[in-house]
Amino acid sequence: MATKKTTKKKRADVEASMTFESASAELEVILQQIDSGELGLEEAMTLHRRGQVLLAHCRSLLDRADQELKEVALDDLDPADEAG
Repeated sequence: MATKKTTKKKRADVEASMTFESASAELEVILQQIDSGELGLEEAMTLHRRGQVLLAHCRSLLDRADQELKEVALDDLDPADEAG
């Protein structure tokens, strides 16, 4: 069974190398494989753990993008711009 340290390393590896699009595409493949019902328990659990890592990565990227959009929106409301 994977330890928390191993899971954190896997997350770091994913975060360092995958775009949102590639992570979500891999997650979709994992979901299809699990939904097929053709996997053994161990393989399904391994894919489930990988899916959790990918999902956390996608959420992190979306949260970061959301924060950037909010910052841009706040910059647009800068009173100094309106006074000029």
